Amino acid sequence: MKLLVNVLLLIISSSIVQAQSRAKNYTDLAEAIQNHDSVEWLTLSNQQLQNFPLEILKFRNLKYLDLSQNKITELPASIGELENLFYLDLSGNRISSLPEEFSKIKTLRNLYLEYSNAQNLNEDLEVLGKLPLLHVLNIHGDSIRRLPATIGKLKSLEYLELSNSEIEMLPIEFFQMQNLQILYIDNDKYFDLSKNLPILSRLPKLKELHMEGDQFKQIPSEINTLRSLEYLYLNNNQLQAIPKELFEMKQIKLIDISNNKMPNILLDMYREKLEPTIRIKF
Repeated sequence: MKLLVNVLLLIISSSIVQAQSRAKNYTDLAEAIQNHDSVEWLTLSNQQLQNFPLEILKFRNLKYLDLSQNKITELPASIGELENLFYLDLSGNRISSLPEEFSKIKTLRNLYLEYSNAQNLNEDLEVLGKLPLLHVLNIHGDSIRRLPATIGKLKSLEYLELSNSEIEMLPIEFFQMQNLQILYIDNDKYFDLSKNLPILSRLPKLKELHMEGDQFKQIPSEINTLRSLEYLYLNNNQLQAIPKELFEMKQIKLIDISNNKMPNILLDMYREKLEPTIRIKF
């Protein structure tokens, strides 16, 4: 179990649980329209929506909105009128860009996006940088090959997921996210860990790093520069060994090296050397 992820998301999402306990979860837009003053929680996932339903703008008390797994490509500028929204799930759609007015949703904490292309990512991150409470950001899009410098403007971010991208090098401004604790950059065969360690090592609160399925053949010894790291996920790579410097990282609690190419005799040695101080998953 990915303990730190669960703990952090539990803390961040406690307001979601509290909101749900007080409010009905509407799953039918027509019913919600009839009760627009009381709608705080709206789930319209998997409903074949082609466009963002403008009727949603009537729900001025809306806090939680799930539009995942639809066919929405654009958001209206008027989405900025949802001034109480703290959770927005647009994953499974193919968003082209965020309107400037998106920055008016100052209460937003959790955002899940999926891009049809990443041509406007620089402008979108500029918009997201104006959201003072944004703690969780999940960006999907196989067309994401480069992160712009504006990623550094997400000062409040604690959790960032960049799964299934094609990023080779992080911008130097990445280290400006001084509150970042959990980073997913998994299933990215282009990611160069050696080149990115000097940037990642400047994140003082980075506790959990996911690099599953990145096709790594080796881990550089400089991995020990990640001073605050506690959970490291290297499963589903092509590793034949891990560097001895990992053994010296006293703050490490869990290393996942399952589904690699390490011989059993080496795995036994790691188990003997690391456990029970460090939990190692084979």
